[in-house]
Amino acid sequence: MKNIKNILLAGLLVFAFGACSEDFLDTKKIGEQTEDSFYSNDAELIKAANACYAPLWEYHYNWGRTSMNNSSTDDAVDREDLQLREFTYNAGHFLFLYNYRYNYRGILIANKLIYNVEGADIPGVKDKELQKRVVAEAKYMRAYYYYDLVKMFGDVPLITVPLLKDDLTQTRESADKVFEQIEKDLLEAAADLPTKAEVADIDELGRATKGAAYGLLAKVCMTQASSGYSSQSFYDDSKWADAKKYAEEVFKLGYDLYRGDYHDIFTEEGENGIGSIFEVQFYDSPLDDGAFTNNGNFTTFLNMPWLGAADPYGRYQATYDLYMEFEDGDPRREQSLMNSLTFGEEWAYENSEGETIIPVVNEDLTGFSNYKHYLSRERYFSLGNFRNSPINERIIRLSDIYLVYAEACYHTGEEGIARTYLNYVRERARQGNDAVLPDVTVGGADLLEAIYHERRVELCGEGHRFHDLVRTGRLEQELKVNGYKVKAALTKEDDGSITVSDSGEPVFKATNLQMPKNMFFPIPQSEVDNTGGVITQNPGY
Repeated sequence: MKNIKNILLAGLLVFAFGACSEDFLDTKKIGEQTEDSFYSNDAELIKAANACYAPLWEYHYNWGRTSMNNSSTDDAVDREDLQLREFTYNAGHFLFLYNYRYNYRGILIANKLIYNVEGADIPGVKDKELQKRVVAEAKYMRAYYYYDLVKMFGDVPLITVPLLKDDLTQTRESADKVFEQIEKDLLEAAADLPTKAEVADIDELGRATKGAAYGLLAKVCMTQASSGYSSQSFYDDSKWADAKKYAEEVFKLGYDLYRGDYHDIFTEEGENGIGSIFEVQFYDSPLDDGAFTNNGNFTTFLNMPWLGAADPYGRYQATYDLYMEFEDGDPRREQSLMNSLTFGEEWAYENSEGETIIPVVNEDLTGFSNYKHYLSRERYFSLGNFRNSPINERIIRLSDIYLVYAEACYHTGEEGIARTYLNYVRERARQGNDAVLPDVTVGGADLLEAIYHERRVELCGEGHRFHDLVRTGRLEQELKVNGYKVKAALTKEDDGSITVSDSGEPVFKATNLQMPKNMFFPIPQSEVDNTGGVITQNPGY
């Protein structure tokens, strides 16, 4: 099920294919496989395709993705990095550099595969359909990395071929050109990628599929059409129609909403389920026992509930504001957020004197953690490395695309269809209990707010919140003007239930947030410095 996660081979490819150096052009190393001699048979094409996914597994990349998308919003706080929450960061912040460099590392790997394989006559390659497929995978991943970059940083260098040493300094390209390339890559990828069912038949779930390409296209078009970007070169509200079109292509491919408990989606057993369109594949690799060199999901380690300085070492906690966003009775609230008292009881232990000890959740910032990234105590300690979580990271789910479609239909004047797809998500969420989560019947601005609300509760903790606030023009209003409640008061009642109430702490407001400056993060200062200013800095940093 997770065959593409051959991290050793991927790592070898990442580092072996460096830029050429003229000093060594006349030196032939006997017995060493070079870039020119690679891509020579079916097995090597598969290894090359595997390498395109490698940055997604790297712990620094996942750390940055989690922090930049979640803990800079009203959904979560980071106990050790208040700069993101307070918007006091600068261009030297290490997570921006990690995100930037690992995205470009992925682009480098994809560029090399495409350059060497697309349309090439390779005698040793027997499966010509495989040759087309791996090129399509590389194009999908190149588009994925560029989409991450352009959302985070705006204008970025656009590189689509392997660069030689003298070409490495590149200027930033206008974001509209980057989006053009993203769309081109995804459309070409969609034409040659297999469906999820076809990938499952060869036991290769986790690879890019036709559904992943169309799903990402829908999100890319939604971004360009969103009014929060009206000042940007790529803004085009006609893209709502394209977002609809590509979402409809996804709907043709056999995906469905999972009908069981919502939390099941985020467990090991729920990986690559019926509603999963693209997820990053992780696994427990006990032989790789370094703190940061294993094949596990570092995001789980960051989101596990906090027990003081001891493991589990959860940096991120969900806010009381997010808790209150859920409607009364919504089953997703308890299946998305774990309260600290319940967690303490689940991690109770017996001391040397036979007494049952319930851990005190020291320095509890909010009262909640992200239950979507959770391992039971037994499973946690079964791992050879605490950071080696085997749980996949869900990137695109069908409910996400349903809500993209609902928003697109709203903006193209089809409110009835928008309500239908919004209510599909709510109907699944209520799990047969008609007393909760009634169908949305409103129209106009109230319908749009209902879609925004549903995206927040359905997709919380999955890396969507920051971008959703920026693209809809609500970042400043939600975080600075309105502010948000961080901490709840938790009380254990006599019947064992937990009562959640307002802690009385003041509303937190991100007073340092400035728009349009904070629409994008700063270009890493080292990238500006290394190019002598050829790569320019974003305004305000």
